[in-house]
Amino acid sequence: MPSAIHVPSVPDRLTRLPLSRPDLRLLDAIGQCGDLAEAARRAGLRPPAAQRRLDRLDHATGLTLTLRDARTARLSPDGARVLVAGRRFFRQVDQAVQTDIYGRGAEALNAPRILNIATAEPLMEDLVEDAADSLGILLSVSHDTPGQVLRQLDGYRVDAAHTWGLSTLSHGVERTVRTYEVLDDPLWVTLPLGHRLAGRDALSLADLRDENWVSEAGPESEVLVSGVYRSAGLTPPARIQVTGASVARGMLRRGDAVGLGSPACPAVFAPSLVRRSLVERPRRAAGLLVDPAVVPGSLAQQLAALLTARCLSRFTAQHGDMLRDPWWADWLRGQRAALKARTDAAAGGLQAPPALPDESVQIDVEDLHLLRAVADHGSINRAAAVLSISQSALTRRIHRLELRLGARLLVRSSRGTDLTAPTRQFLAGLAGFEAELRAVGALPADTPPAAEPSGSAQRRTHRTPRGGAVRPGRAAADRAAVRPAVAGRN
Repeated sequence: MPSAIHVPSVPDRLTRLPLSRPDLRLLDAIGQCGDLAEAARRAGLRPPAAQRRLDRLDHATGLTLTLRDARTARLSPDGARVLVAGRRFFRQVDQAVQTDIYGRGAEALNAPRILNIATAEPLMEDLVEDAADSLGILLSVSHDTPGQVLRQLDGYRVDAAHTWGLSTLSHGVERTVRTYEVLDDPLWVTLPLGHRLAGRDALSLADLRDENWVSEAGPESEVLVSGVYRSAGLTPPARIQVTGASVARGMLRRGDAVGLGSPACPAVFAPSLVRRSLVERPRRAAGLLVDPAVVPGSLAQQLAALLTARCLSRFTAQHGDMLRDPWWADWLRGQRAALKARTDAAAGGLQAPPALPDESVQIDVEDLHLLRAVADHGSINRAAAVLSISQSALTRRIHRLELRLGARLLVRSSRGTDLTAPTRQFLAGLAGFEAELRAVGALPADTPPAAEPSGSAQRRTHRTPRGGAVRPGRAAADRAAVRPAVAGRN
């Protein structure tokens, strides 16, 4: 999958979408637990009904969204991508309802129940528990290299990314994201205990240029050690082995190389290693990047502050002796002051009006289809004819939607019944959301109403976006499915 998703031009009208909110709840439950019966229970379905719904979704999207047997089910790579894209689409719809119909502003959006986050750092398990306790969200965490973490966010596979870099983090992402500072992170050098320079309190990069180094690559393929040397005006070492974090930790533990690490997020601890400050005080920036259409600003601020607090508490617990150095003591005071300012700002953001209180009063696919028909055809009369229902029936359905939402959607005048100006404004942005959903999820351009399959055991052909037919399991045979574990509380 490419790192950036091309979103085509906005279509003239909103076509019928192949998945609804209940469909997403079922996919979400499968991603969480992997047990078909339990996933069906969480989605409010019986297992046979869940099987039929999943068959219908595969048929409607032309994709194999789940890999199933008699008792288990897990998301395929396509299914994981469609889940993230669908979640983003409906969050955009909810945000547009709040902004355009209710006039409450772009941040008037509740936090997602589960936040998919990719990280390039060793996230602590107690952080995941703290997020469940203090923020009320579950974190579904995947670990990868800094570059891959940003590519996951860029490819709509996660809602947020926690990573580091030597330059602006968002430069590696082509979609719209918002960045929140986590830590201004000084680096130190890790040496074998018997190294000739291990007895010094502080070292210079120039003293280490002839050493055998091991280094990770940052988000834009920047080699950490090379970047630090260039920032100090020095020529990078000739011997640098660039590898992943796990291999680098193993090499450091065996004493095969020296490396740069963070005292707040250390790479490795072992009795055979020592860590020393560098007189050049090199730094890297650690941050949290989020999809602003999914993650409200106040939640992102709180999560970034929680990450910072955990890093600082780990630093003081493991390296209290370093605070005898005035430089490190000043650094810690500065980080704590910045953390307090960000925490206060996040607390102030919680005063935004709440979003819609319950799923039963959220706009779903069929509601969007009715409203867009009125907008496309100019009046209730013409829309009713296109939808093959009576004018009075269409008016009653939209009136029931008004009662559910507690908002006015129709305006009545001597010329007849039409949509209100805020409702039209809401619908104006809807086609753009749909274009992105179809591009990101690789969904077909239009989907006719699909009949519910008669049973889960029936063999069916799946319509691909280009009109070909494939067996239900053939696409899955060529793909490796990954089911991220969800840590937290149900």
